[in-house]
Order: sequence, then C-alpha cells, then structure tokens
Amino acid sequence: MKTRARLQLDFRNYWHAGSGRGSGYHLDALCERDGDQLPTLPGRQLKGLLRHAVHRAEAWGWLKKQALPPGPVESHEELLFGSRSHSESRDTTQPGLLRVDSARLPDAERQWLAQTGETEPTELREELFGELFSTAINEQGSAQRYSLRGLEVCIPLTLHAVLNLAITAQQADHRAQQQAYLQAGTGWAVLDAALPLLDALGAHRSRGLGEARVSLILAGQGA
Repeated sequence: MKTRARLQLDFRNYWHAGSGRGSGYHLDALCERDGDQLPTLPGRQLKGLLRHAVHRAEAWGWLKKQALPPGPVESHEELLFGSRSHSESRDTTQPGLLRVDSARLPDAERQWLAQTGETEPTELREELFGELFSTAINEQGSAQRYSLRGLEVCIPLTLHAVLNLAITAQQADHRAQQQAYLQAGTGWAVLDAALPLLDALGAHRSRGLGEARVSLILAGQGA
C-alpha cells in the first residue's frame, strides 16, 4: 500500500504563482518564493487545481473503471479532497485523504542555489525570474494612459511536490472506506487519470502563462 508519491511539474514557458505582493511603482505582482527566495507553487493552489481536474474527470466519465468502496462518501473527489460545501456544519463535513505539499525545485538544485555568501548561487537565483509588461489599447489603437502593468514571472523549470494519502476520518464507516481505498491504490489511479486535464498551472493561465506537463511518480519509481 503506497501512501506517498510525488508530482513532477515541467513548466514549458513563463509562469506566475501570485504572492499578493507588488514592488511599488515597478511591478504590480511578484512571484511566490520559499524561505530561500526560490520559486515555489503553494500546495493550496496545487491542491485546488488537482481537485478541479478530478471533478471534471469524474463528471466526464473518465473514472468509471475506478471503483469506490462502500461507505458514506459517494465520489472520488470528496473521498480524496473532503467535502466541498462550506455551508455544511462541522458534524457533516467529511475530511479528505490527500495532502499536497508546496512544489519546489529538486533537492540538489535547491540546496545549491540556497547557499548564502556565495556569489554564483546568489546571482543565479535572480536569473530564475523575469518581468512582463502589458498595457490596455484604446479604440484609436494607442496605449491607454495609466494602464501599464508589470508582472514578475518565473522561467521554465521543473518543480516537485510531495503527495500523501492518510486516513483522516473519525467515523468508523468512513474510516473503513478510506482504508479500502488506500489498500486498493485507487487514489493514485484516479489522480493519474485526471492529470492530463492539468495543462497549465499558476495565475494568468488564460493569457498563455504556466503551460506545463504534470506527472505522477509513485514511491519506488524513477525520477
């Protein structure tokens, strides 16, 4: 029974994971960075994208071959991610199996780039980021005044995110359902089937940013 896996995110072009911060007059939105000032995609964002992918895969009939064990939860989405509705009371809300860590650079790269007091890693950390600017165009085809916007982006690279499946239910019938789901390996099969629906990650995906290929790597498989 495998309870741990890894997502490999291969970005194919510039991408942006919003931090909610800007840099004053120069850039309106900065990228999220980890404690070593390196690129990261927060686990909460990645988990939300995974949930949406599983939801669509299930709605479109992609998961018919993946059987749900008997129990109170009636969908793969809810079994993996927990109850969706915030209007439900705590007593009726079901916790999910899946925990998603933030996506980060591979360990060896991160450890080298995180070195402090070293000129080369310090300079290369800044080379991981770039800047994009855009402006609105008026009906006359000219740039609209005060519409210039600056966005910090990250260059194409590969990030890894650790996934864990763990029994979280308190009720006996729900715990038994989660246990059977884990034992059969269904959770990983469901996530793997839904991954083709994740073709872009991060913010501004509708504007062409964040194109990526996402792969699931189970423990014991190669990198």
